[in-house]
Amino acid sequence: MSWPIVKLHDICRPRQRKTIAASSLLDSGYSVYGANGKIGYYSEFTHEFPTLMITCRGATCGNVHISEPRSYINGNAMAIDDIDPLIVDLKYLYYFFLKRGFEDVISGSAQPQITGQGLTKVEIPLPPLEEQKRIAAILDKADAIRQKRQQAIELADEFLRSVFLDMFGDPVTNLKGWEVESLSSLIHVQGGYAFKSADFGTEGIPVVKIGNANKKGFTAESIDFVQPTHPEKLKQYELFSGDLLMSLTGTVGKDDYGNITEVTEEYNKYYLNQRVAKISIKSKKINKEYLKYCLSHQAMKNELIKNNRGVRQANISNSDIYQLVVPVPELNDQDFFCDIVKNIEKQKNRLEGFYVESNELFASLSAELFS
Repeated sequence: MSWPIVKLHDICRPRQRKTIAASSLLDSGYSVYGANGKIGYYSEFTHEFPTLMITCRGATCGNVHISEPRSYINGNAMAIDDIDPLIVDLKYLYYFFLKRGFEDVISGSAQPQITGQGLTKVEIPLPPLEEQKRIAAILDKADAIRQKRQQAIELADEFLRSVFLDMFGDPVTNLKGWEVESLSSLIHVQGGYAFKSADFGTEGIPVVKIGNANKKGFTAESIDFVQPTHPEKLKQYELFSGDLLMSLTGTVGKDDYGNITEVTEEYNKYYLNQRVAKISIKSKKINKEYLKYCLSHQAMKNELIKNNRGVRQANISNSDIYQLVVPVPELNDQDFFCDIVKNIEKQKNRLEGFYVESNELFASLSAELFS
């Protein structure tokens, strides 16, 4: 049975509010939603009830969220106002948006954006309200499964951070009194090659950029490729599975640089792009897993970025990394920690497999229910 198709503007009123400056955000109050979820608190709210919103500016343009009750939705997100709950179920519309996406609505190249005018082209299949609620309930259950599996992966990561702290303590205050050394005596830092935009294509050797080595971990999605004329000249920039990387450039005041990631095995070989550094161990006093978690500790990261250069764009140099002083525990202790990491990583791999399956189930259900 076919459902009537309606225009988005016929069932709601997309609207942008005033954007609250970061300096005006508070430590408590009503939740404020920005371009990609909650960003802080404010003394006022724009929406008394849970409200659907679409990110309308920046790299996450097109993401969809539902606010908490009594929240402020600022101008970086388009609030979907004036939905009649007797005609449209909020969760049904949310899941439809997730399936549909907004690639055909996003405009702008340097700064992607979604406008109210752009949303006029969005059409929605609108079954009876009870059918909307049934579809939303099914997808709620499928979504809950994948969220639980994602949480299990995050708990595994949190467990390893707790084990590190319990075994070795805060690497900056070093209250356990370990011997300390500067990283210049323990590691080698290799910067990336300055590939040109014209070098990139869709075939060849993948190139790791900052976007592939971020806070959430290494990703080979949306990766570019090169076909070098003289590959022998790029030997020092080759990367392989297991190599440690650090992002060297980000935004002042944001946690988007100085992050440690590990190259994964989607491809046999990669090349290293500029503003990402490969960190190789040259001393037998330290092992990779210990170094990875030591440099990932927030206190150590704060030490690294406290002297960042730039007004808006923050930069880390090789010398900044070399000058860091780190504890060097007994190698037996480091190796024991390494064994724990390997065991937990095996479990994480299984969980990640289940998570992929749950995402596929969710996508399949969405396609079937909205077809």
